[in-house]
Amino acid sequence: MMRKLDIYYFYWLLGRAVRALGLWGLVGAGVLLGCIIFYIVKIDTLEQQIKSTQYELSHTKKNVTNIARPQALPLQTTTQDINEFYKRFPVGASLPKWLNLIDEIAIKQHLILNRGDYKFSQTKQGQLLRYEIVIPVMGKYTQVHQFIADVLHALPALALSDLQIKRENSLSPTVEARLVFVLFLKGDAW
Repeated sequence: MMRKLDIYYFYWLLGRAVRALGLWGLVGAGVLLGCIIFYIVKIDTLEQQIKSTQYELSHTKKNVTNIARPQALPLQTTTQDINEFYKRFPVGASLPKWLNLIDEIAIKQHLILNRGDYKFSQTKQGQLLRYEIVIPVMGKYTQVHQFIADVLHALPALALSDLQIKRENSLSPTVEARLVFVLFLKGDAW
């Protein structure tokens, strides 16, 4: 009999609390209860995972420091390595072939090549000659971009050393570009 009285008393208190809190009070109590359950279920679990991961990381760092690190051997360049390096560059006699290839790529991209300036110079170290090619180009920006990409792909011994682009006005579809390429050639094969 006492148990029934306790249950009735509990229902009476609960009903009184519901009337005192009202609708918004019940919503707030529900949100508070949901937050507590979320914290217990999710956040506490994540905190435990973080602690275990930090523990594993600290042990991994200790184990890594105990491993003997191999000594890096200094790289030595042999004469054979140097010869292999220089074999990759084109000989000077093939220069017309490479210049013709640049012209063909420009034609493929529908670019206008007005003129070109060419200049030889000996590099300060090594056996290479620098052949500087200055090409003013007119066309759409995408054509110029693709031209540069195609030329550099076709000629591995070529480098783009300078690029200047200008446009007459913002509505103009064409740009004027000044491209400076450097072609490295073997200096002893002329």
